[in-house]
Amino acid sequence: MRRGLVLNLISNIAFFVAGYAIHWFLGGFASPADYGVVGTIITVLDFEYLFVSNGARQSLSRNIASHRHDGRQVIVRTLAVQASIVAVFFLIDFAGAPLFGLMLGDGTLDRYFRYAAFLVPANGLYVVMLGINDGLQRFGRSAFLSTFYPIVKLGTIPLIVLVFPREPVIGVEVGYCGAMVLTILIGLAMLVPARSLLPDGDGTPFPWRDAMHGTLSFSLFFIMASLVLSVDTLVVKAELPDRMAGYYTGAMNFGKTTYYLLQAFAVIILPVVSRLIAEDARGEALAKARGLFLLVFALVAPIAATISATAPDLLAAFYSPAYATAAPALSCLAFSSFFMGVTVILNMTLNAERDTRFSDLLSLVSLAVVVPLFVASARYGITALAVSSMAATFTAMAVSYVEVRRRFGDVMSRRAWAAIGCDAVLWIVMAVVSRTTFHVTDFVALMVVYAVVYGAFVAVLVRIGVLDVRGIAAMFAKRTEDADGSATGGTATRKTIAKEKDGD
Repeated sequence: MRRGLVLNLISNIAFFVAGYAIHWFLGGFASPADYGVVGTIITVLDFEYLFVSNGARQSLSRNIASHRHDGRQVIVRTLAVQASIVAVFFLIDFAGAPLFGLMLGDGTLDRYFRYAAFLVPANGLYVVMLGINDGLQRFGRSAFLSTFYPIVKLGTIPLIVLVFPREPVIGVEVGYCGAMVLTILIGLAMLVPARSLLPDGDGTPFPWRDAMHGTLSFSLFFIMASLVLSVDTLVVKAELPDRMAGYYTGAMNFGKTTYYLLQAFAVIILPVVSRLIAEDARGEALAKARGLFLLVFALVAPIAATISATAPDLLAAFYSPAYATAAPALSCLAFSSFFMGVTVILNMTLNAERDTRFSDLLSLVSLAVVVPLFVASARYGITALAVSSMAATFTAMAVSYVEVRRRFGDVMSRRAWAAIGCDAVLWIVMAVVSRTTFHVTDFVALMVVYAVVYGAFVAVLVRIGVLDVRGIAAMFAKRTEDADGSATGGTATRKTIAKEKDGD
């Protein structure tokens, strides 16, 4: 589990670093209006990906990890459901391209959406491979593929410069699709030796109903997450001037940093907790969940706090001083994306028990509330829209935490709460320094400052006892097999579990 978490964090870092490199290039190469078109296309694709991505991936991960069903049957039926969903969205993008242009007030979007349609089936197959590896807890393979794809995707930059200098949007689409196809071919080759690792199951069949419900239920939840994090960009494109869409896209790119990082925790927690619950090791499952949440607030939340506090410097250094217009929006979006990432992890913890009713209800209520809220708040500008997003994600996170505590147990230890207090102090200090005494206009220099501040902050957490490195390492130690085949976590792990139960 420890190795899987580290590798998936690395893959997510590679994902957003590569994405930022591409956006940094586009922000300087294309006009704000063209950059806004890129942001619009990517936003719509992100929304569609969650129909064809997380649903199938998480369903495969949970059902293979539980060892209740025959792994081959799980894959075949989930893949069939996935193919039907992919077909629907391909047709929506390809045949309905003129409607997108009409809805978003830009008739030039038609052909862009037709080309983007081919990214949907490629992504659908890509995530099926990730889900199979996650279910087998071959997290290293998943992490490799998730790292390889964004690195290859960087080829989009020379592709635009050399082949599509006058059509940067087409260059982005071709580059993304080519990188994904190459990753799929490598992933399929890597899965061939894993066929013997698929579970035979305990004789319980995997009905089509479960394949559809599992995939669609996870999809519904991640659709909600996508809408909350992405539909505001579409609202800006439809309701405000084109340049504001470009500025808001810049803010959103940095705002989503912590959400991408937290996906690594969500990928790990679902199969691990599912397996432990299936083995009736609920205490160990809760201990591992508490350890993960401590890391979330001690290692990831400081990033959100730093980005929020220094938003003007970050946008001006990365893009240009004009993008500082979106700094108040970024200050809110940094926390909005973090809150949604925590909401995802909380609901993956709940769904490990195969009961998705709460997540389904949360998704439906959010879908009914968020879109009208964003449309109404957009009348007052991008800052008001970002404030609405932050309020919506905080509410979803708080409600999810209450439900997890009721059904599963309290995943927040005293150390996790202490980490939140330290994060608040960090935000105050960075905000005061950024606005009064320290301004960095060079992006590389700003990244060095961020690294120094982050390293010092983590060192302080270790020094004051909020982060117990040895305890966390023992908690995430790989379970071993006794001579009789029963799984144990070792003496160190059992002691750590006992401490966590006492509220450490």
